[in-house]
Amino acid sequence: MNFISIRLCEHDSNISFFDGEEIHYLKSERIFDTKHHAYNNLIEWRQTVFDHWNIDINDVKEMSVVLDPWIYNFPLDKKIFFPSTKFYCHELGNVTRVNHHWAHALSNNLVHGDMKNHMIIDGFGDKDVATTVFKNNKLVQTTSFSKHGSIGTYYGDVALDLGIKVSHECDLAGKLMGLQSYGSLDKGFYNTIKNFDITKIKQIYDFNLYIDYKKDPLIAFHNKLNWAHTIHKRLGEVILEYFKKHFKKKDTIGYAGGVAHNIIWNTLLKEEYPNLNIPPHCDDEGLSLGGVKFLLDKYKIKKYKLNNFPFCQTDESTEEPSIDTVKKIAKYLAKGEIVAWYQGHGEIGARALGHRSILMNPYVKDAKEKLNKIKNREVYRPFGASVLEEDYSKYTKARYLNPYMLYVNYLIKDLDSVQHVDKTCRLQSVSKDNKYFYALLQEYKKITGESLIINTSLNISGKPIMNNIKSLLEFKNKNNIKAVYGNTIIR
Repeated sequence: MNFISIRLCEHDSNISFFDGEEIHYLKSERIFDTKHHAYNNLIEWRQTVFDHWNIDINDVKEMSVVLDPWIYNFPLDKKIFFPSTKFYCHELGNVTRVNHHWAHALSNNLVHGDMKNHMIIDGFGDKDVATTVFKNNKLVQTTSFSKHGSIGTYYGDVALDLGIKVSHECDLAGKLMGLQSYGSLDKGFYNTIKNFDITKIKQIYDFNLYIDYKKDPLIAFHNKLNWAHTIHKRLGEVILEYFKKHFKKKDTIGYAGGVAHNIIWNTLLKEEYPNLNIPPHCDDEGLSLGGVKFLLDKYKIKKYKLNNFPFCQTDESTEEPSIDTVKKIAKYLAKGEIVAWYQGHGEIGARALGHRSILMNPYVKDAKEKLNKIKNREVYRPFGASVLEEDYSKYTKARYLNPYMLYVNYLIKDLDSVQHVDKTCRLQSVSKDNKYFYALLQEYKKITGESLIINTSLNISGKPIMNNIKSLLEFKNKNNIKAVYGNTIIR
């Protein structure tokens, strides 16, 4: 029994395919080398499915789609109409539209087991739903975007007011998360907004009420930065309060939606809810996986595999690197070389987890500056780091592991190259399941005495993570660094 699920519309299209045994996954931005790529015609995604999985969709038992909220008036079979993109889908047999927020929850269940409790917070889901709570598998509360506003879109508005420039609005929140740490708490402004709740998000600020921009632009920016920091702090508190309203500390909770990418807020929640589960694909790139899970549940299929999760992109893979190759790369890193590391299939989610990574020794002088120059990105954004799982407690006092880089850590000893201005670090715990990367960190430790290394995504600013060897080689030649794929080392 074969299923296809597609997340379609304005951004971050992705496709999942169940072949009767395994679930296969593909994010279209990796194929088209366009960050946040979205399909806008029938031919594109059908051709992609055929090219990568050789599927005749006439052989597909059922198909599910997850859409953007403004596209909700269409039948559940035979014909689907997408007004915003003028996209038609004809004669596909059984087609089910899966609710946007329920698909977020199901995508989490796919990797963390069937959880009964879920919190979904993003810009908006189906129609104008901004926040959804599922408790004991029942919908218990929603908030509306039109009436209440949403944390996801509101936070992006703050970024725009600060003058943050992006190629796509989906990147605003992530950049603001890094920039706001340079601000300080404005107690007066905090007292102004501290009493609002999640149903009054639209009332949180209006910078025009607090400053005359024409007086001094520098002072204006400094004050706005402080307010952004203050807003960020208060929003984290609001989210925690919302969790406390619905869940007990001991509850097992699935958390997803674009807002779940905020690692600072995630850490606040994890300290309170130790059984909190967040998938690396917590934003819209996980929606097709939720659509597949919906169909698996519908047909009561219990046995399935998720194709080497989280390294489950259907992209150009490599042979398994030999121990000799791993040892050579470890030596390069120990000497201070920058290495583009491309192994196996790519990871799902926004962060490099050790298959599509740029790696560097964190003790190299001016490591941040050198990497920022290569990646062409803003100086205020921090880099992540990775460490062997068994060494994790040597570097941080965190009570939980961090395999998907979804939380922030305070390091036991300062290390400027991987610490943000607020002294936090996004520290990945690498287990034996991540075998190529684990082996590399082991060999690196044998040489240096430490397994911690800078790990940032194999891409440049404004581009998706690489999915093919050709892009890797172009990147390596442009930046004159070392690169490796499989057992091939390019010096």
